[in-house]
Amino acid sequence: MVNKDFLKQVLCEEKKLLALTEVKHICVPKYDELSVSNLFPTLKERADFMKYLPDQLAKGRQPDRTYFFNVLNTIDEAYVANLIAFANEQRFGTDAKPEIEHLVKVSDDWWSKLNSVPVFSCKYF
Repeated sequence: MVNKDFLKQVLCEEKKLLALTEVKHICVPKYDELSVSNLFPTLKERADFMKYLPDQLAKGRQPDRTYFFNVLNTIDEAYVANLIAFANEQRFGTDAKPEIEHLVKVSDDWWSKLNSVPVFSCKYF
């Protein structure tokens, strides 16, 4: 994350670094909704966040995930908490309706036939 160009900007006071004692560390779940590639384009517009990240990254590169979320959590803890809560709600929310097309309806006759046959669930008998 830290390269010579970023260190030059820090020394000229164009960019900033956080002391380790100031950082509010967080462990963010590895969901697609919480990926750096999804969030970084929207956060590039926030000047208070971008002063801790280099202006230019190598082509096709993104900031380190741990560094990215630790800096974001230090600057705006409520925002990160809301992101995680929203992602968890999307994945595990109780409002989610069961997908009816994946359910299989079985008649009573078939159910009795299927239950009359013993089922073995091991590789070898």
